[in-house]
Amino acid sequence: MNIYCQGIFKQMDMAVDSVIKLINTLSNEDLSIRPTAEKMSIGELLAHMSVLCKADFLIGKGVSEEEIDLFYKEAEPAPNLNAIAEALLHHYDFLKEGIAQLEESELLQQTIAFWGGTHSRYEWLLDTQAHFYHHRGQLHAMLVHVLKREPNVQLFE
Repeated sequence: MNIYCQGIFKQMDMAVDSVIKLINTLSNEDLSIRPTAEKMSIGELLAHMSVLCKADFLIGKGVSEEEIDLFYKEAEPAPNLNAIAEALLHHYDFLKEGIAQLEESELLQQTIAFWGGTHSRYEWLLDTQAHFYHHRGQLHAMLVHVLKREPNVQLFE
């Protein structure tokens, strides 16, 4: 694997591990809590996070909107913490394996998302990292400010 991708995955490993630890502070009953009307519940946020690594990889590959919609429909985990954690680890492994198989020239190849965004495969990986960190911050804020829990989970090294 490209040395730069190794660095990204070192950080992503910690991010995924910290989300698993945050999940372990929750109960299945917490999943239905919706801190803000018209926004995702804790369970919906976690379900989204559990599939985003593979979804972002597929988007970076240039799949169609129909293909990504089908992926989301088929990949959505059951609404329970164990299924969500398993899906997160599975889709994260898919991302790591997919990136590891790419040659440097493929990492630099520009692809176009179905909405018109254009990035190299490497930039899509950076985007995935930012996307995951963004939602991890949302999850942490929900735990602290809505559930009034201090999860005592390290978010950064």
